[in-house]
Amino acid sequence: MAHRRWLIGILAFAALLHAAAIARTLVPAQDGLKFLAVARRFQTDPWVDVVRGTDQHPLYPALVAAAEPLTATLAGPGPDAWRIAAQAVSAAASLLMLLPLFALARRIFDDRVALVAAFLYVLLPVPAEVGRDTLGNAVGLLGMTTSLWLGATAVRRDSWRLAMACGLVGGAAYLARPEAIVAPAAVGLAYLVHLARTRGIRSIATAPAPAALALAVLVCVGSYALAKGQVSEKLALRHAAALGPQTIVRRSTPQPLPPGLDRAALDLSPKEESNERTLDGPFDALRWVGRRWWDEMCWGFAIMAIWGLARRRFIRTACGREAGDGSAERLVLGIFAATYVLVLMRHGSNLGYLSGRHVLPLVAISTIWSAAGMVICLQRLGTKVPASPRAWRAVVVAATAVVATGLVAYQLRTGHESRRGHWQAGRWLAAHAGAGDQILDTRGWARFVAGRPDGYDYWHVRQALSDRHLAYVVVGRDELEAKSRRSESLHALLAFAATPVQDFPSLVEGRDVGTRIYRVNQPVSWEGFAP
Repeated sequence: MAHRRWLIGILAFAALLHAAAIARTLVPAQDGLKFLAVARRFQTDPWVDVVRGTDQHPLYPALVAAAEPLTATLAGPGPDAWRIAAQAVSAAASLLMLLPLFALARRIFDDRVALVAAFLYVLLPVPAEVGRDTLGNAVGLLGMTTSLWLGATAVRRDSWRLAMACGLVGGAAYLARPEAIVAPAAVGLAYLVHLARTRGIRSIATAPAPAALALAVLVCVGSYALAKGQVSEKLALRHAAALGPQTIVRRSTPQPLPPGLDRAALDLSPKEESNERTLDGPFDALRWVGRRWWDEMCWGFAIMAIWGLARRRFIRTACGREAGDGSAERLVLGIFAATYVLVLMRHGSNLGYLSGRHVLPLVAISTIWSAAGMVICLQRLGTKVPASPRAWRAVVVAATAVVATGLVAYQLRTGHESRRGHWQAGRWLAAHAGAGDQILDTRGWARFVAGRPDGYDYWHVRQALSDRHLAYVVVGRDELEAKSRRSESLHALLAFAATPVQDFPSLVEGRDVGTRIYRVNQPVSWEGFAP
């Protein structure tokens, strides 16, 4: 029972880290603003209309909408209640994910390795940051890890009921993140391999478990597709399924620019082009995944993961494991890792980009072998160091405390300081903008803090410029200083029809990345405007 007490302690420690980080957060992730907008609609509109009207998978914003009344009771209604609700849902999912991760590591190795794996995952900066952000990744990762654990247990026990549970959890995870569908697919493939090994290929046709798993996934994905009208709007998933891009929707009401602007050849791109290099083919994507995995594992833990994988048989023997123990878990995780890497290679080669968040499932399962590598290294080193067991344990505890303190300090550093100007701008708008004043916010953060969800972002700049009630423009200083056609167009528009009213500087590494608010002086006509 001692391992349970240690696991509860790790969960409590992780919860404190999440709570401290949430308390220090100023504004949500920019992509998270989309989820929060969908979550607001879940409280006011029929859920079918919400699902059909968004390009985001709906499970995470639905959970946020359900959690917001509680956070509003504790923190008061307003933008902070929505942000805290979104972060709390992610943090809860991140904490719950430690349970299937612990169970998988325990089956493959032992309690010690499982506890170290859970503790390591809590300390890694990128998983911790994503695990409390206003994004659907933590919920999707919880579903993926739980699906893998249930699937491995189903393979080991040959249980169609557990296989169905695996499919239901994986299908539900798909409603949070589309890549989560890889988990039940990998389990299904692992089940077929297991049956072919143990009973022969002919047994596959009569085995109920793979059919139960597929049916459960189909129920979840099919229900979503029935409500949505298509499997997904996510471009990556449509490419992977050979569905191609979705049909272009022709607007019944065009969105032209006002007369005078329509002939100005403005660059009204929603945001500046990324400086990140486009991935060139599957092997370039594979190299990118390897480098990103190395970074997110903080280098040293990546080395331990490689060592733990290379010495897995010796480590299992040292842990007292028989040859067959954990074989189902190893098979499922191995097939999942290979399948997921192939999916990332296809995604990167087709779309030319990958996000660091895409690598998180690989990081999560890698902590198992990293923990195994660390445990066996410390155990073997302890037998060679000329010190008593008690002294060696004290050294290990001290070294662990130093490493943990460094990683915790990195996690709780003042993050996203570049967003402070947007937060201050939002507070200023809340105090000064009138009820009928419309706001164009290029990043969306200031409008969120001001509690003005009905304004415009830069994706809808044409509508904003056509709105006679447009009163304020909020723009980042870095956008104004960029050397691009978009920045030139933005400068010209503001010089012609706006006056700066407030600056909120924010220095990051000696560079002002603050925010500026402009008061719009709507011209009678845009004729004569020249960028």
